[in-house]
Amino acid sequence: MKMKKNVTAVPIAVSVLVISILAGCESRRVDDEVRSVDWYEQHSAERAAKLADCMTNPRTLDATPDCVNASRAENNVKANTEWGTPDEGVRTTPPPIVK
Repeated sequence: MKMKKNVTAVPIAVSVLVISILAGCESRRVDDEVRSVDWYEQHSAERAAKLADCMTNPRTLDATPDCVNASRAENNVKANTEWGTPDEGVRTTPPPIVK
């Protein structure tokens, strides 16, 4: 008799675990369109707004595709800028290769 109780307790425990995991998942709204990295690179105001939105609730939004794309676009845009000017003594272009 005791064995039968353990056999039914396992499926019940697994079911409760699965239900609790699924209850914690948030679904994306249908009207939320995921923008591409290229789109965010071209739309700086929308990129800034999305990054601000992502930072307000990082636990739930930070890993969403839209936040990841906005973050990658921000990194790409920053990587393409010059980090100094020749007057500041900061090299912005690689030196010529001498053979």
